[in-house]
Amino acid sequence: MKKIGHFSHRSASGRFIIKIHNQVKPPKLGSKVLTSDGSVVGLLIDVIGPVRNPYAVIKPLNSNVVLEPLEELYVRCSI
Repeated sequence: MKKIGHFSHRSASGRFIIKIHNQVKPPKLGSKVLTSDGSVVGLLIDVIGPVRNPYAVIKPLNSNVVLEPLEELYVRCSI
């Protein structure tokens, strides 16, 4: 798994906002976003903000997903 960033907050519409760590290539739209134990949180639907300080917008797969502040999130690496 590849670390993409950490949970920032939940938007008014229920989406998760993730602060993306500095990386050369951001994950593809539609990528599944996972917690450190491998459970799927949701799908990456958008990347927003300035190029030097981007955020990812995650659509949760179900409404009972709870994330802790600053919890690290990942995407599965393709080999």
